[in-house]
Amino acid sequence: MKKEERKKRLKELLNLQKQKEMLNNRLQEEKIVREAFEETFGNELEYEILSSDETELIIKDFTDNFPIAFWNRINWAEKSVNQLAINEVEINSIPFILNRKGFDTSSSIYIFWGTGNFPGVRTTLTSGLLQKYDEILWVGSDMYYYCPVQKYIIEFFHDDSINIGWVP
Repeated sequence: MKKEERKKRLKELLNLQKQKEMLNNRLQEEKIVREAFEETFGNELEYEILSSDETELIIKDFTDNFPIAFWNRINWAEKSVNQLAINEVEINSIPFILNRKGFDTSSSIYIFWGTGNFPGVRTTLTSGLLQKYDEILWVGSDMYYYCPVQKYIIEFFHDDSINIGWVP
């Protein structure tokens, strides 16, 4: 084998190794999310773990609709988004608050985290999901429940703040 052929072959092997590592990382991240949901909710919540492409599309839709500050959080100071800060005691009232604002809470929501490359999760907003949010929050330091149809977001930020946001 000539030098150029060896270089080319080495490059191909390195590329294959990198792809294999990326796949293994994705599978590990999916396993973490699946185990977190199975341990927390068992059979009481229907959910679907998204592919990385589906997750990217949801996050892109989210960032197209909500302004993101450089520190990776919704920029609530922007006039293009409405915000309602709530505390942990009020968490069970989120569906009522959203209904009062005119949102249909039966639409699918997507859960994703602000750090890591964890896959997103499609589910519906239930009281069980809200009551146990802190049991899946640990997957990433920040967590978002996003409804792309209704254009609302529930942000669980690592400083323990909880915000409901929507675009007019």
